[in-house]
Amino acid sequence: MSDSANNALMLEILKQIQRDLSDQRRLLLSLVEYVHRLEQRSEERFTALDRRLSNMKDDIELMVKAELMGRLTHFETQMDERIAQLSDRVAARETQP
Repeated sequence: MSDSANNALMLEILKQIQRDLSDQRRLLLSLVEYVHRLEQRSEERFTALDRRLSNMKDDIELMVKAELMGRLTHFETQMDERIAQLSDRVAARETQP
């Protein structure tokens, strides 16, 4: 009877170990699935962020070009005005006796 009791106890312990292993396996599979979903979401976010940065790059490039062209145009206008003023002064001196 002692062997029978030991065998029953051993069987109960093995069943408990099997249940624990089953729980651990289930938790591990859940964790793997969760990590997989996180990776997918991260990849989607990075793709979206990359797209946004690409669009921003084009916008920033356009803004810088516009700013430079505006400054260049302003500089050219100022130079034209100064040249016109100098031309007027030279013309005025040429007409003086």
